[in-house]
Amino acid sequence: MTAIQLNDVSYHYPTSDFKLTIDQLTMTANLVAIVGQNGAGKSTLFKLLTGLMQPQTGNILINHHDLADLSPADRLKTIGIVFQDPSSQLFNATVEKEVAWSLSQTESDAAVIAEKVAQVLATVGLTDIKDKNPFDLSMPEKKLLSIATVLAVDPQIYLFDEPMISLDWPSQQLVTRLMQQLAREKHQVIAITHDMDWLAATFSKIAVLSDGEIKFEGAPAALFGQPELVHAVGLLPPRIMSIVSDVLGDSRVYLTPADYVAKHQTH
Repeated sequence: MTAIQLNDVSYHYPTSDFKLTIDQLTMTANLVAIVGQNGAGKSTLFKLLTGLMQPQTGNILINHHDLADLSPADRLKTIGIVFQDPSSQLFNATVEKEVAWSLSQTESDAAVIAEKVAQVLATVGLTDIKDKNPFDLSMPEKKLLSIATVLAVDPQIYLFDEPMISLDWPSQQLVTRLMQQLAREKHQVIAITHDMDWLAATFSKIAVLSDGEIKFEGAPAALFGQPELVHAVGLLPPRIMSIVSDVLGDSRVYLTPADYVAKHQTH
């Protein structure tokens, strides 16, 4: 089981009044969502987790090892990130070369690289366009390619920043299945999202950020069972909850339509 621990972590941007302050945050679940309004600190947290920024106080531990002590190669094998804008991490001449370059940062055997690249491109459905320029792809294809570059390295922890944005429905379903498969394989998947319906249906644990501080940690049902907190941090409940409340006056927690049906089945 992977364990990420943040202890007394803070980061203050020199050109902004914003400050991220996390006294204690432990993430051990395989599917974790990070939520909060824009400016809450979600992207800052991800940058700290990848080492793109260093905390000004405190430390970040991965399985009891300080993230700051990991070598660049070990860090790549430990944590990989898929950015919200896929163009920010694509720069090679072809789709195939993009994935191969990513893997070459941790693997030197050309035969191993070629085999892994072919496997990953098949996984994300991009085999038929492996010779295309990444910047000629559609936005969903770019997003899937950026995911493929991280899948090729196969880190222990995957960070996804708003993975559902710009994806069509089939691609959303594919990415969800990939995340669930990674979780079953004992990887840890952590995603920033504003999609409460997807969150409620997919993730086992949630951390809520507001004004740079953790306001909630726990299961989706526990979060949505606190409507005052949900409102205070600027979130919305899953749509099934809003519909049932508006139409039937039922204020109980329902995470998905299937959850509603299961709770009302006649035995």
